[in-house]
Amino acid sequence: MKVQVIYTSITGCTKRVAEAIFNGITCEEKSIHDLRDGAPVLDGDIILIGYWGIVGHPCEEMEAFMKTIRGKAVGVFCTLGYYADSHHAWDTVAYGVNLLQEHNEVIGSYVCNGAVSHALKEGQGLGKPHTPTEQKEIRWEMVANHPTDAECALAAERFRERIAFYRRCKELQIPFQSVL
Repeated sequence: MKVQVIYTSITGCTKRVAEAIFNGITCEEKSIHDLRDGAPVLDGDIILIGYWGIVGHPCEEMEAFMKTIRGKAVGVFCTLGYYADSHHAWDTVAYGVNLLQEHNEVIGSYVCNGAVSHALKEGQGLGKPHTPTEQKEIRWEMVANHPTDAECALAAERFRERIAFYRRCKELQIPFQSVL
């Protein structure tokens, strides 16, 4: 079984999670690809998609790429400069899941905190700027050190388990039911 980890990152946070997942999964064949290097050939059995969230969506280039994926088992992970246990975080990862689930089997998802880029704070070509407030600046300071080692390890564990579950269902020739 081949697994492809495909991500895009603006601050390095999503890249860090992608690398942790890549290093933490065990499979016969695996690859990791930064979407900024161009769209890869989708030849994996499982495609794990990672993006940074912006206003509840994947970044523009990843959203366009996600719309091209068909007939795959997929997992979705993202980082955002907000609380990972918030409705906003769930909406951001769920948006990506919803983009993929009509034409693919979704094996799982993961979301965690990440740093907010300077460009996003200033709105430099990324849409409406995130107007600073005292509370936002405190939060931005706190999430600047994310993802933590624990968050990266949890992401790797999540997808290691979901891949094993998917693989086992296929081996036993039993229907796979999405965990979402």
